[in-house]
Amino acid sequence: MKKLLWWLVFALPLAGIYAQIIDQSTPRGAVYTHLENLKPNNYHPEASARVFYGVDIEKGIDKAIKLKYIYIGKGLQIDYTEIPNDPDYVDSINFPFPRHAYILFPVRLPDVYVEKYGDKWYYSKHTVAVIDKLFYEIYPYGVGFVDKIPAQLKYRFLGLEIWQWLGLIALFVIAFILHVIAKKIFYRLFKIIQNKIVPEWFDVDRIDMRLRQFSDPLSYIVSIYFIQKFLPSLLLPGRFSAFLISGFNIAEIVLWIFVALRFVDVMMSFYLTRAERTTSKLDDQLVPILRNTLKALVILMGVFKLLITFGADPKTVLAGASIGGLAVGLASQDTIKNMIGTFMIFIDKPFRIGDWIAFNNIEGAVEEVGFRSTIIRAPDTSLIKVPNNQLAEMAINNKGQRVYRRYQTKLGIRYDTPPYLIETFVEGIKQIIELHPLTRNSADHTPYNVRPYNVEFVDYGDFSLQILVNVYFKTKDWGEEMHARHILHLGILKLAEKLGVGFAFPTQTLQMEIFPGQPPLLPQYPTDPEEIRKRLEEAYEEFKQKISKY
Repeated sequence: MKKLLWWLVFALPLAGIYAQIIDQSTPRGAVYTHLENLKPNNYHPEASARVFYGVDIEKGIDKAIKLKYIYIGKGLQIDYTEIPNDPDYVDSINFPFPRHAYILFPVRLPDVYVEKYGDKWYYSKHTVAVIDKLFYEIYPYGVGFVDKIPAQLKYRFLGLEIWQWLGLIALFVIAFILHVIAKKIFYRLFKIIQNKIVPEWFDVDRIDMRLRQFSDPLSYIVSIYFIQKFLPSLLLPGRFSAFLISGFNIAEIVLWIFVALRFVDVMMSFYLTRAERTTSKLDDQLVPILRNTLKALVILMGVFKLLITFGADPKTVLAGASIGGLAVGLASQDTIKNMIGTFMIFIDKPFRIGDWIAFNNIEGAVEEVGFRSTIIRAPDTSLIKVPNNQLAEMAINNKGQRVYRRYQTKLGIRYDTPPYLIETFVEGIKQIIELHPLTRNSADHTPYNVRPYNVEFVDYGDFSLQILVNVYFKTKDWGEEMHARHILHLGILKLAEKLGVGFAFPTQTLQMEIFPGQPPLLPQYPTDPEEIRKRLEEAYEEFKQKISKY
């Protein structure tokens, strides 16, 4: 009987005391002491208050309860196994200088951390100072209203109280109404901006479609912000609250990705409409390349943000991305070079779609500039694919950008053609060039430009007298140039026929200087010095008269 009384008087009260969990030897022990002593079946808030540095028990209890609500309101689940259990743990990453401290959630809650003071771990001075601010940011109306809720609404159904179910329904209904209203407001706002800044030549239907797509995800974001603001006030159970908050955080990031993608589409719509107004097709081909590149960057940044939301350390993600990017870069050096070459081509614009270019023994018309290579249509209609990194480094002769198409040839006439006939023939060719509809003539000549054409007796060939014909055709089309040459050649042939000028070709003539019964064919050279001097002065005078015209 005495033993029973002893257990009733002493053992049972001691059992309540021993149920308190107090361990401040490690970071894990401090956090465990805080949260485990606030569970409904083990409620000892005075024990939780001990791990808040520099406050008395009463204020410590208030801080402990509020911090628990902060964890719930932000949807943060604490895994004790991830918290260091080392009494001398040092954080050298999240602080400017290494210190005995540990931040539970460096990204989502960086102001809350435990720190070692003396030989015990506490929630730090900074944490104690910011708890009230963080609490009222999440719960602007506090949590005292729960006591005023009628008892009839506190019955549990499927794990939640009736008032919590009603609150969830009201929250989602109001969020949907906000979505509908915000969608119309955003669309009208964008229409006003469109009317202010979009030029008249822009494709209105195209931008109107993009604005509708742009305003829809933005209105959903407004609804999600509303839900995120008031959802913590429903005081949902920890796991359920963490599930909903994480889901809405992910939905928010995904919607922002869609907004960014729509923004890229809007910008590309402006660029595409502007590109369609230009004669060059090169900038038209830049649109899909630029759009895909920007969208890839948006998705990459979105995935990075999602990884952080799932709890990944940003530094770890960046380090992994850097290492992975380095590995991918080393494995795809040629692809990266070609991408850079592509952008250099679009920036420098050495040619346009349809231009006739020549480089490195390759010649043809540019048909397409892709993300990795450029396609050239050769004269024999075959296709040549050239990597853009090589093309960006080559010296390219862009014949499609010529102002005129130059044509040069030499006409070989017979050595027995008299000088006056040579001169007449040259002047006749000049007149043909002046009359030709596609050649540059005297009307096109300016003092700052090259001569419009050249027709001159320039050389003594092995078997002919050489007359240079250098002309410029006023066309950029190869076929039209060939027809212009045809007309020019026929005109010169008919001129030569009329004048009796013969074109020379390699021949051999055998002459017998002395033949019986006939006078010798030896040339008669003057021998009188006076006659030679007289002929020389006549040649001088004729040349002086000739050059006096120039």
